[in-house]
Amino acid sequence: MALLLFLLCLIFLQVSGVLASPAQTPLLRTSGNGSRASNEDVKSYLSAHNTVRAKHGAVALKWNNNLAAAAQKWADKCVLKHSGGTLGQFENLAAGAPASTYHIANAVQSWANEAPQYNPKHPVPSHFTQMVWKATTEVGCAVKTCSNIFPQIPGGAAFYVCEYFPQGNVIGHFP
Repeated sequence: MALLLFLLCLIFLQVSGVLASPAQTPLLRTSGNGSRASNEDVKSYLSAHNTVRAKHGAVALKWNNNLAAAAQKWADKCVLKHSGGTLGQFENLAAGAPASTYHIANAVQSWANEAPQYNPKHPVPSHFTQMVWKATTEVGCAVKTCSNIFPQIPGGAAFYVCEYFPQGNVIGHFP
C-alpha cells in the first residue's frame, strides 16, 4: 500500500515538475522531551487501533509511554525498515507523503487494509495481524517527518512507528 502511494505521488511529482527535499522536522506536538505524543494524538492512535481490533474480537489497547519512546527512537532514524527486534518488540511502520496530509488514521488504515490478504489456513505475519493480535494489550506510537523516505515529495514523509506488547505475530499462534 505504501509502495502504491509512493508511486502515485512520484508520478504526480514527475508530471508537475516539482522536486524538493526539505529538512527533517518533528511532526508531533510533544511534551517537550521529543518522545511523547500529545493527548490528542494518543487518543487518535488508540481510537484507530481499537476500532479495527473490535471488529476482530480483540480487546482495546492501552497506551504505553515506554513503547512510544521506543517507537520515537526508531522513527527518528528515518529508515523505512523494521528494526529486526532491536527494540525488543514488533513494530508496525507506515510512511506517506506529503507529511502534512498523511495522518495517524491513514497509517493505521494502511495496516488494516492488509486484512483481505490474511489467510487463517496459511497465516503469514503482517502489520494487520500484529494490530489485531488478541494477546497484545499495549501500544505506543510515534511519528517523524523525514525528507529522505520519499525525497522527491515536498514536505517530506510522515513516518509512523507503533510498538506493541506483548508482541504478536508469533509463528504457530496466529489470531
